[in-house]
Amino acid sequence: MSAGAGLTGVVRGYNYDFNRQFQDLESGYTVLNSILTAKVKLPFNINYTFNASPRYQWYYRRYFASSSHPSWNPLTNNAGVDREHNKRFDWSINNTINWEKTFAEKHRVNVTLVQESEERQFWQDVIRARNITPSDALGFHETSGGDKLLSEFDTEDSRQTADGMLGRLFYSYDERYMFTGSVRRDGYSAFGTSNPRATFLSAALGWTFTKEKFFNWTPMSNGKLRLSYGQNGNRSLENPYIALANLANGVGTQGYINASGDYIQFQYLRIDRMQNKNLQWEKTASFNIGLDLGFLNNRISTTLDYFQMSTTDMIMNQSLPDFSGFTSITTNLGEVQNNGFEITINSQNIVKNNFTWNTTLGFSKYKNIIKHLYYSYVDVLDASGNVVASKEVDDIGNGWFIGQPISSIWNYRVTGIWQVNEIEEADKYKQRPGDPKVANNYTADDIQNSDGSTTFVYNDKDREFLGQTQAPIMWSLRNDFTYKNFNFAINIYSYMGHKSLSGAYLNQDNGTSTISQGLANTYDKPYWTPENPSDFWGRLESKGPAGLNAPQRVFDRSFARLDNISLGYTLPNKLISSYNIQNLKVFGSIRNVAVWRKDKNWRYWDIETGQMAPRIFTLGINLSF
Repeated sequence: MSAGAGLTGVVRGYNYDFNRQFQDLESGYTVLNSILTAKVKLPFNINYTFNASPRYQWYYRRYFASSSHPSWNPLTNNAGVDREHNKRFDWSINNTINWEKTFAEKHRVNVTLVQESEERQFWQDVIRARNITPSDALGFHETSGGDKLLSEFDTEDSRQTADGMLGRLFYSYDERYMFTGSVRRDGYSAFGTSNPRATFLSAALGWTFTKEKFFNWTPMSNGKLRLSYGQNGNRSLENPYIALANLANGVGTQGYINASGDYIQFQYLRIDRMQNKNLQWEKTASFNIGLDLGFLNNRISTTLDYFQMSTTDMIMNQSLPDFSGFTSITTNLGEVQNNGFEITINSQNIVKNNFTWNTTLGFSKYKNIIKHLYYSYVDVLDASGNVVASKEVDDIGNGWFIGQPISSIWNYRVTGIWQVNEIEEADKYKQRPGDPKVANNYTADDIQNSDGSTTFVYNDKDREFLGQTQAPIMWSLRNDFTYKNFNFAINIYSYMGHKSLSGAYLNQDNGTSTISQGLANTYDKPYWTPENPSDFWGRLESKGPAGLNAPQRVFDRSFARLDNISLGYTLPNKLISSYNIQNLKVFGSIRNVAVWRKDKNWRYWDIETGQMAPRIFTLGINLSF
């Protein structure tokens, strides 16, 4: 056998420089931005402000891949010409009227009225020419010779508009009692014809209790209690025409036999989206209670907030039965409740003539649960078959469950790795040492074979709630120091309590030839062997139990990151003033200094992003004349 036996067809590399000689690309943007502003002072202390922001953008892309490349076949879409041109025109207008008046020195009133509107328009033309004959020697400058059956052209045009009106009233008495109330009416063209607009209300109360005569505790220099309730809307839609039915090209062609017996083919259009004229704004209502405290002449200040938030009429894709002719429809369903607590502490630890030290600490904790989805219910039966309750149906396909966080992890639980002394038990699951153990929580559907053995069945009844992917706890700590003309800052932050799934512990990497042929790289990670056993890492090409080839494992993604260290020095004026320099500062910083993770088994790039996170060093100069 030759040394290369068994490697037939393996591509060992990719030469980008070789390919470039057969390619040509031109692309670019042209953008025109304008901001028009006018301010007019009217009688009775009324101020009028006008803002307009038109924006034009043109984009072009011309790409050519030559058919003379030895590996590019113009008949299979590898070679040819792509030309794209698009234009975007957006504008927005804002008109604001503000009136403020103070009565009897202690009563202050502020009224604000706002009107705004906007429009977004987009036009795009695309040509993809393939198998250009008799030659593609003219590159992307000629497309008329493209094979009409292999070439494509496409266009896309869209237009969307929005408008809004806002009225807000603020009242303050002696800067001690405060009230703010507002009403907003918003419209968006992408919603259904029945509900393009929605009204949102808000109100807030404030009480600075440290200004009361009965309050005389000297250490507290400021104290304010806040209560608020507000509504807002979400108009994020994947398509500005999602509420409308649309026509699209049919799949393939249709035909008929005419009177002469000839088969006549024709292209057709079809409706590929169901309209929903009742699609409306997604709405969020929030209640907040807050407390602002200051101590020792505000050397220490604290902000505490607790909120409860409910999002209803969520914009979702609801599955439809097959007989409807559509797979889904975009509609308003469900309710998600959120609550959380946030605290921020700012402290001026040291304040001297030549030295200061300030600290900022932030902590937050959040929780959300799904209250409703599609409002579809099933009966819950007792042991006798009697209906005892009704239960709302979960959306298993999307991983959404009533009473659980929207980012919950519902999966099989890996409990360990089969060891050498468990070879007989592993064989019952059609596994061997080095393979993962998976909890078989529901045993009623396991199959008892005639030879006395058991075939273990894994399905949704064996899954568990293993955590959530969104971090419920976050905190940050920043310290700033100044000494004469030097400044130094250090910042650290942390996300805690969230998890994710990964199957990399299985070491199933031979699909890319990383093991037997060594033609690709993977993460540096251990693997189970009889001589070096592990209860976490599987053997090479380990397998799950029968019917569950690659069970994923939960990893704790909690971490703390030393995010930034920076140092700067501002040169004294006496050294730079003779050169007509107003300011000269030299600075340096290090980003992503260090990371500490809770799960020591995590080895998959950066624990926060799952991608590469380089350490960045920066040196710079700020100079002004």
